[in-house]
Amino acid sequence: SSDAQRAIRDLNETTLDGRTIFLREDRESGGGDRGGSGCTVFVGNLSWDAKWQDLKDHMREAGNVAHVEILENRDGRSKGCGIVEYEDSAGASRALRDLDGTTLMGRELFVQPDDRDGGGGGDGGKRSGGGGTHTRSHHDERDCRVFVGNLSYETSWQTLKDFMRKAGNVARADILEGPDGRSKGCGIVEYEDPRGADRARRELNEGTLGGRTVYVQEDRGPNDGDGGNRGGGGGGGRGGGEDDCQLYVGNLSWETKWQDLKDHFKQCGDVQRAEVMEGSDGRSKGYGTIRFFNARDADKAIQRLDGTDLDGRTIHVRLDQKV
Repeated sequence: SSDAQRAIRDLNETTLDGRTIFLREDRESGGGDRGGSGCTVFVGNLSWDAKWQDLKDHMREAGNVAHVEILENRDGRSKGCGIVEYEDSAGASRALRDLDGTTLMGRELFVQPDDRDGGGGGDGGKRSGGGGTHTRSHHDERDCRVFVGNLSYETSWQTLKDFMRKAGNVARADILEGPDGRSKGCGIVEYEDPRGADRARRELNEGTLGGRTVYVQEDRGPNDGDGGNRGGGGGGGRGGGEDDCQLYVGNLSWETKWQDLKDHFKQCGDVQRAEVMEGSDGRSKGYGTIRFFNARDADKAIQRLDGTDLDGRTIHVRLDQKV
C-alpha cells in the first residue's frame, strides 16, 4: 500500500528507543499479489551465462514481457541477476507466484518485487539487454558482497540466501567449494546494494545458521564474479608485485592472537607482519592478515595452509585484495 511505501521511504534507518531501525517490504507473507501495482520483478541467482533473451523466454510464461535486462558489473560481466518488466501488473504478479523457485540453465531462480521502482538504491554498474544498456549510479560491486564463514558443510546456497535476505535483497549466494566439490564451510553473498551488505555485517554477524555461529565480514576476495570454486587456489597468473605478499586469513578463532597467527604461517617463509583485526571493543573480528617478505612464500601459504586447522577452526587463506 501507499502507507507502507511511505513508511519505508521516510522511516527506514531512523532511531527508535536508541536503536537504528530498518524497514523493508515483508517478503515472507503469503499471497499471490506480492507485486502490488508494479509491473517489474527482480530475478536473482541467474547463471553467469544467461542472456537477456534466455531470461525473457523463461519469464514470458507468466505474461507478455515488455523489457528484460541483465544487471552487469562495470567490466560488462553479469552480476547473476536481472530485471523483467511486464506489460501489466498481472504478469508480474503471476511471475512472483509461479516462477519463483523455477529452474533456468541449472540454477533455481528467486523472483521478487523490484523495490527499486521510483528511485532509491542503484545496482552498481550497468543494466543490459532487451533495449539497450545504460549506466546507473555506480559503486564497486565488492561493496555489495560479504564473506560468510563457519557454515555447516550441509548448508546449501538456498539456505544461506534465505538466512541472509533478512538484511536486504540478495542478488546471489554461493557456497565456496574445494577441488573435490565439497563445501569449504564458507560462502559469498551479494546484495543488490551496499546497504544490504552493511546491514548483514551489523545484524547477522554471530547469528546462528544450521546450528553454528556464523560470522559475516567484508568480502576481501578476488573481484572476479565467478560463482563456482571461488575460495583458495594458487596464484599462478599473478605478477609477483608487492601486493602479492599480503594474505587474508578468515575464520580465525576468537582466541587467536597475532603471535599465534604468525607462528602458524612462518612454516611457509619469513613473515614480515601478522595482524588480527579487532572491533572497537578490542575483541577479535575473526579474521586477520599476514604479510610475507616475498610473493613466493605467500603463494606457498595459500597452497599449504588454506583449509588447515588453527586453534580448532578451519581457516581460509587467500590473497588480500584490499592492500
